Amino acid sequence: MIKLPRVIGHRGAAAYAPENILGSFAKAAELGASWVEFDVHLARDDVPVVIHDRNLARTVGMNRNIDEVHSSELMHADAGSWFDPYWSDERIPTLAQTLDACLAFGLTPNIEIKDDAGARRATAVAVAAVVRERWPSDRPMPLITSFSLRCLYHARSAGGRFALGLLMNETPRRFWTWHARLLRCQSVHVDPSLVTPRLVGKAKRRGLQLAVYTINESDEAERLLDLGVDSVISDSPDLLDAPTEL
Repeated sequence: MIKLPRVIGHRGAAAYAPENILGSFAKAAELGASWVEFDVHLARDDVPVVIHDRNLARTVGMNRNIDEVHSSELMHADAGSWFDPYWSDERIPTLAQTLDACLAFGLTPNIEIKDDAGARRATAVAVAAVVRERWPSDRPMPLITSFSLRCLYHARSAGGRFALGLLMNETPRRFWTWHARLLRCQSVHVDPSLVTPRLVGKAKRRGLQLAVYTINESDEAERLLDLGVDSVISDSPDLLDAPTEL
């Protein structure tokens, strides 16, 4: 069983460093995070790589889709300068590199499989394979999440030592509790607009932990936790840290 922390670092520590790079995960650990969330697509050679957008323009400056680029090309792509020149040496990491970094930094990964039409099964199977290969049995179990039910079912079928979590956005998925039960999900992750006492109660009755994304105001985080939410996903992993007294 997994146990979600009160705060999960969103894309590492996206308020402090370029999202989804190894430096962002190191920063999250420095800020006291125990978990980080990040996104995975498949590169052209079917290697799972850690990036949010399918298109590389925003964070890499290349107007190409990730599935058009071989993973070896990404070793030379600058994935940090868009945030600040200080990060110009950062690259798009593979999932394997990211899991190794999480182990080194003492972080538990929340791996979001992106919903790429036509690649759902391949992405889920590849992610499950890398987790089986890289993540040791004596460390807390990783969590795989997705908005795509197909991705989650493919991951479950692929097998491995990981938990599953169902993502939902502004519109509640029909029969979500039924799918969560069939998938043996341990968590559900929702947009804050979905958080109501009814949804919190449903999740609790079904033994599901409840996480909310993406919360960057401490007052809002505290309000959600008071409602019974287990975890908030934030660009600032130190969101709920008490101010230091002088």
